[in-house]
Amino acid sequence: MANKIQHTSATTREFTLELLKQITDNFSEEHVIGRGGYGVVYKGLLHDGEEVALKKLHYMPGLDDKQFMNEFNNLMRAQHPNIIRLVGYCYGLGHERFKYNGEYIFARVQERILCFEYLQGGSLDKHISDESCGLDWNTRFKIIKGISKGINYLHNGCKDSIYHLDLKPENILLDENLVPKIGDFGLSRLFQTEKTHITTKFMGTMGYMPPEFIDRHAITPKFDVFSFGVIIIRIVAGFEGYSKCEDMSPHEFLEHVHGNWRKRMQETMSSHISEQVITCIEIAFRCVEFDPEKRPTIADIVNEVDKIDNAESLAIAKNSDEQEHTVEKQPVIQVQEKNSTEENTRYARTDSISTVMKKHPLSKKYYTADPVVAIGAMVVSLLHKLCELSSEYNLGANLKKDEHLQGNWRTFVMRWITSIL
Repeated sequence: MANKIQHTSATTREFTLELLKQITDNFSEEHVIGRGGYGVVYKGLLHDGEEVALKKLHYMPGLDDKQFMNEFNNLMRAQHPNIIRLVGYCYGLGHERFKYNGEYIFARVQERILCFEYLQGGSLDKHISDESCGLDWNTRFKIIKGISKGINYLHNGCKDSIYHLDLKPENILLDENLVPKIGDFGLSRLFQTEKTHITTKFMGTMGYMPPEFIDRHAITPKFDVFSFGVIIIRIVAGFEGYSKCEDMSPHEFLEHVHGNWRKRMQETMSSHISEQVITCIEIAFRCVEFDPEKRPTIADIVNEVDKIDNAESLAIAKNSDEQEHTVEKQPVIQVQEKNSTEENTRYARTDSISTVMKKHPLSKKYYTADPVVAIGAMVVSLLHKLCELSSEYNLGANLKKDEHLQGNWRTFVMRWITSIL
C-alpha cells in the first residue's frame, strides 16, 4: 500500500480482507446490524473472542488515497471514554460485482473497512423511542453529559478538530452500563475528501441539520451544537412527551416536560433534579437558535452541565450530613435559605415555570422560528412566521432546488418536522 497508515495506538490493528470475510461469512446478510449513508455495518467475532462492528465503507471512485489516509490517521488518534473505540481497519483490494450493458462483471476495487468495538447497549434511539424502556432521569442526564464531553473532545481535544456533521440518536451507542459513545465520527471528513457530490450527499439527517447548512451548506462547529440540541430534547422529553409537543410554545414545552418528570418521580423530585431538567431544556433551546452565532460552544455546554452535576453532588452530601445531625426526618425538597442568591434559587420548588421563564426569558425572535420547528417542538402555530422568515433568509429558494424537498417552504417545514417525530 503506497500510503501506509501510521500506527498511533498499540490497540489498533490491521486486519486482512480474508479474515474479515471469514468472521462475517463473506459479509452475509445474516451478519448485517446496520446500514447508513457511509456503508453497511456487520457484526463479527475475532479469534480472540472480541466482538466487533465492521463498517464496510461505500465504494468511492476517484478518492485520493493520501487525503484519505491523513483523515484516517486523525480518526485513529481519537481516544476518549465517550468516543467509540476503533479496534482496527482493513485496506485492501477486493472484488465487486457491477452491472454493465445488462450483464454482471467483476472488477477489482479498493476495500476500506473500519472495525469498531461492539457495544451491547445498542443505539440511543432504541432507548428513547421505546415507551417500555423507562430510563430514569439520572441515566438520561449522564447520557447528555457523556455526549457533550464526547463532542467537546472531537471539537477541542483532537490535534485536528473533527466535526461530526451527522449527530443523531442512531449514531450514539451505549455500552452495558449505558455509557454513551459517539459513533460515525470523522466519516463526513473522510467522504469530503472526494471531490464529488458525495460531499454533501452523506452529511446530516433531516431534523438534525441546522438551517444555515440547508440553505448554503455552511459548516462550522455550531452544526454539531444544533444537532446536539435536538438530541437533548428527545432525551429529556422521552417518547410520549416528544410526540405531544407539536403545538407548544417553548414556555409550554418546558412546563410540560418538567411536569411529566415530577409525576414520574411521584412528586418527590428534589430541587437539584428539578434544576437539571429545566437547565437541560434551556441548553437545548439555545443550541437550536436560528442564528449560529447565538448558539453556545460545546465547551460552554460542558461547563454548564458539569456545574449542575456538581451542584447535585453537593446537595446530596449536604442532605446526608443534615440527616446525621437531626432526629426529625427532613422533607425531600428543602426550602432555600433566605440569604441564598437568586442564581442558586432560580429553580427552587416554590418557583413556578412561569417565574423561571421570566427570570430567564427566551428569545422570541428565534425560538418561535426555525429552531423550534427543527426539533418538532412547537410548529403549527408558527408556520406563518416561518414563511416570512423563509423570504428573509432565502431558505425556501434554495430548498426548492432539491428534488426531495419540492414545494413551498411550508410543505418543507412540515416534512422536516414529520421526519423526526
